[in-house]
Amino acid sequence: MQDNKIFRFPIFLRTVSIVIGLLALVWAIYFITGPISQVDKWFKKVAPFIVLVLVGNVMYKNLFTVNSLFFAEHSLKLRFLLRKTVSINYNSLRKMEFQLKPRKTIKLTFEQNGENKIIKINRGINNIIIALNMLAGKAPQIELDEFMQTIIS
Repeated sequence: MQDNKIFRFPIFLRTVSIVIGLLALVWAIYFITGPISQVDKWFKKVAPFIVLVLVGNVMYKNLFTVNSLFFAEHSLKLRFLLRKTVSINYNSLRKMEFQLKPRKTIKLTFEQNGENKIIKINRGINNIIIALNMLAGKAPQIELDEFMQTIIS
């Protein structure tokens, strides 16, 4: 098995999402701070706040969720755009599950400093099936749920 392999969320898709989010943020701020006439008063007061909520959600998903998986020799490194990298030793992985709701994600349970921790990986990462198979190969002790057993070869 090849070490030091990286699987990333598509860069173009992430960049476009962030740019559109920033443009929507500027639009919302403009309408919140701009002059309001009597005709469109209600729309211009409510719509920007709805847009701000949606922009917040898009920006959170793009900036604070897993951006790439880096398979090092002894650990899996989960990299984010605006969060600190999380390093998980392969032998500390306990469980890998597929979670349907609220979003379809892969849920990894691992042990760190004597306590179980959970981290979620977006299924939008390129070649996610290959990455999951590599992870299962590097951590043979990992417990797989029923769905994961069907896709891990």
